[in-house]
Amino acid sequence: MTLPPVPKSAVLTLAEQVPCSSKRLLIVVLAAGESKRFEGVKLAQLVPSLSATETREQAIICTHIERLQQLNCQDLDLERQDTHSPQYAPLLVILGAHQHVLQPLLAELHSRHFFDVLINPQWHTGLASSVSLAASYAKEQGFDAMLLTLADQVALSADDYRQLILTWHETGKDVAADYLDDLGVPAIFNASTLPLFTHLSGDRGAKSILKQQAQQGALVAITLPRAAIDIDTQADLASWLALKE
Repeated sequence: MTLPPVPKSAVLTLAEQVPCSSKRLLIVVLAAGESKRFEGVKLAQLVPSLSATETREQAIICTHIERLQQLNCQDLDLERQDTHSPQYAPLLVILGAHQHVLQPLLAELHSRHFFDVLINPQWHTGLASSVSLAASYAKEQGFDAMLLTLADQVALSADDYRQLILTWHETGKDVAADYLDDLGVPAIFNASTLPLFTHLSGDRGAKSILKQQAQQGALVAITLPRAAIDIDTQADLASWLALKE
């Protein structure tokens, strides 16, 4: 089963839905890489996933997206309308190298809560192309900020992401994770920061922009030690799974 193509009207629906607050945040999942060091389709690997009723196995990318789908407006105390139906933050998934393997895995999650999927045809040029694509999308759709997440940061919890979002909402500044004595993603970038992504290239990602914003006093850092755990190799996955047992 594959996801149906997203018509233009569906993209507009994503951007024009009732906002959670006066500020509109786009959550981005970066999942376009080749995962060459892993020697396989890393994000399709099965890992334990704890639901409300059972522990099951599902692909890394699905576990990540499902975790982000827990971030509705009531949880974040951003909802200002009297409604019993949770409003979910808009979500964008960027695929590339392994799109034909990963996209079918997203069908069930997609049917549960709509999210957009973009294919990065320039994935082979490095992470910067996906980050730039996300920034362009956020800017074109009129979002006030975007939260960049990496699908292979398997140890982060929904509460970690909530902490980032609430800090952004309260301070109005860019917000980044601080781990291993450095700044990194997940991170939130305001719309005023997005033009800086057009100058990125290769595998530099957003780190240079994070450092620049920090030097200018436009960024708040939050200590998130679990962000240091990501999956690059088969050995990384085996070690992480062993810790969970």
